Amino acid sequence: MTLDCDVAVVGAGPAGSRTARNLARAGLRVRLLEEHRAVGVPSHCSGLISPRTLREAEIGEEAIIHRLAGAFVHTEAGSEVALGGGDTRAVAIDRVRWDETLCDQAQAAGAELVRARVTGVEREDHRVRLHTQCDGREASFTARLVVGGDGSHSRVARTLGLAGPPEKVYCLGVEGKLRPARDARTGVPRGDDFVHVFVGQDLAPGWFGWIIPTGEGRVRAGIGCRPGHKPIACYRRLTDRFPGLFADIEPCRFYGGTIPLGFAPRSYGDNVLLVGDAAGQVKPFSGGGIYTGLVAARHAAAAALSAFAADDLSARALSRYERDWKREIGRELRRSLRLRRVGLALGDAHVERVVRALSASGGLQSLAVRHGDIDYPSRVLLRLARSAPALALLASVTLRRPGAALNLLRAHLPFAV
Repeated sequence: MTLDCDVAVVGAGPAGSRTARNLARAGLRVRLLEEHRAVGVPSHCSGLISPRTLREAEIGEEAIIHRLAGAFVHTEAGSEVALGGGDTRAVAIDRVRWDETLCDQAQAAGAELVRARVTGVEREDHRVRLHTQCDGREASFTARLVVGGDGSHSRVARTLGLAGPPEKVYCLGVEGKLRPARDARTGVPRGDDFVHVFVGQDLAPGWFGWIIPTGEGRVRAGIGCRPGHKPIACYRRLTDRFPGLFADIEPCRFYGGTIPLGFAPRSYGDNVLLVGDAAGQVKPFSGGGIYTGLVAARHAAAAALSAFAADDLSARALSRYERDWKREIGRELRRSLRLRRVGLALGDAHVERVVRALSASGGLQSLAVRHGDIDYPSRVLLRLARSAPALALLASVTLRRPGAALNLLRAHLPFAV
């Protein structure tokens, strides 16, 4: 049987490039396919990550463009709470440079970068054939394994019969210039090391809005919403509701994106693995998928190498991939998904009470600061819930404890648990 390569990785995003690097480093013949002329372009990501993600990516500080110490959370009714301060809690990165660096790592390990769009994948004789298109020219080649790192609308998944994540959020992002914002009450300039998060079902149905300072007078802002709503209309409502913050933003570029929520039913099959957004490996609280995608890529490469060593690329042999990535990050993603659904089921009034409780209690804010973690948000929410009656329902649902609170959730949203 003639093969053009051992593994074809579709999509040179973080998850795809990291999978390609690990497999090429182990000696496999790897092709990394990217449909765009330049890796990372156009960017559809807010580029906010944890310091932990830098370590997982094995990237130094060269991709960091700004450091963030905390966040202001704003409700539609006008309440606000500041969380964080002091130490760096997250960093904004140059997302294009980030993707380029990961892709360069893959190529340095021996992966071949191919600039072509994959139009379809089919199985034949215990291998896969990928059909591609580039500059109007069509071609095809064969591999024993295909890794779909091609996003929430994965063509790899669709053409090989794998269902995608069950839910999607549609987002509008804005890159712009920023004048220093002033506190609406005191008139004092706010620092540029705090993110702003906006919540409210009329403002951002099913999601939230944001402002992320990126240093040197630049900013990334945006909003997301569930299907049936228009992100641009939501963004206009947001800017009208908070003119004191958005009036200082001069938009330079608008972009759109889709965030998958919830795991794909299966992230593996005969001769195929799905990584990153294609598998729904996204944090349901923030929509961030860089850290989780890198973790999944590590497990995808390990499972693939084991399957190649056994000369068995069947779904049975590759199933260890899903067990392994879920063992590391699945529990947190499931908990965060339930917490998100709790918020949607209970509505703005309960969220308002939560924010007010946090704002009124220095002890709760201190607890949030000590234990806050954007990669594992359920941990701090559980600690807060044990200390505040307003948050008790979150703990009940997150831990799946029986009782009146859980029954109330089921009455509002039967599929949440």
